[in-house]
Amino acid sequence: MKKLLLMTSLLLLLSACASPYPLGMDETQWNALTVEERQALLLKQQQYREEQRLVQMKADAEARKLRIQQEMVESRRLEKLYNHPQDGNVIMVNLLGGEYRHGKRSKRLMEATYQVARGETKQIELILEDTKKHYTSTETAYLSYDVNGNGVYLSLDNPGYNSSKRIALLRDGHWPCGSNYTKNLHGSYEKLIGVKVFVKESGSRCRGNHQPYRRY
Repeated sequence: MKKLLLMTSLLLLLSACASPYPLGMDETQWNALTVEERQALLLKQQQYREEQRLVQMKADAEARKLRIQQEMVESRRLEKLYNHPQDGNVIMVNLLGGEYRHGKRSKRLMEATYQVARGETKQIELILEDTKKHYTSTETAYLSYDVNGNGVYLSLDNPGYNSSKRIALLRDGHWPCGSNYTKNLHGSYEKLIGVKVFVKESGSRCRGNHQPYRRY
């Protein structure tokens, strides 16, 4: 009985070592048990695993509920910003040309317009033209607008995984009327060369002349 109680206590600890026997026991320990002790331990282990499964299911359900609530709050926040673009809370990003390279392949970056709200990371599709074969394709990219409104960032990789490889379009004081940038992005296999970008605050009432094209 003492041996069974000891094994039951060990069951609650559940050794992390992989083993074909319960509790991470080795063959010698398992063979030292009686048939009744083995059956009792196997039953308790099964019960414990079922309890753990139910606990995990509950935790997953709570996490899913929280995630949905957060997504709803964020969706309402973004909807409010897009419906009332002012004070630089929504930025218009115009890609005006450039070159996309993947290995030895090169394609022309075609003109496209996107919007991104403050604190948002948006997945976009770059429109590419193969000038030799005369067809277009798309490449996934990401636009992020700093929550503080200091910069917009263009990434070829998901910024959640790799935030170092990106084009930074930093606020220069001219966004209400629009700013022009020429940028490069050098990655291991993918590159953006000579990308021309025009950035302007959506909904702004510009009170000055558009600034000349500046290279950063």
